[in-house]
Amino acid sequence: MDSLHQLLVPVDGSQTSVKALEAAIELARLNRARLRLLYVIDALDYANGFETARTYYEETLPLMHTDGERLLAQMRSLAEAKGVVCDSVLLEAGAERLCDVVAEHARQVHADMIVLGSHGRRGLNRVLMGSDAEQIVRRAPVPVLVIKA
Repeated sequence: MDSLHQLLVPVDGSQTSVKALEAAIELARLNRARLRLLYVIDALDYANGFETARTYYEETLPLMHTDGERLLAQMRSLAEAKGVVCDSVLLEAGAERLCDVVAEHARQVHADMIVLGSHGRRGLNRVLMGSDAEQIVRRAPVPVLVIKA
């Protein structure tokens, strides 16, 4: 593999995503690469079906944006404190699956690698809950480094 120039790191605030970011920071330092942090708002995770469309768009969605931007700022400061060039983007999944949003963004920014955390679920939990990490690995246009919890 050629040297790494841009690493895409999807973050969600979980401990596994922080571990993935820490690994990505080290990779970026070793390769003088830059990081692109990605936070994806999956509206279906937050919609409860009881709020009106107006409430959702005027109250719920802005809160999701605020929380996402706050998380991205915290994660950026971790990278920048280690001397790594880092930027971030917040996207809404809409009707798309998370894995497709991540894969498409990797294509758009010409990422050399995706670094992400995995909870390492097995058996029935994995079947019932699905595995975002596994789906990203399958859809990614570039190599994926999966950091287990």
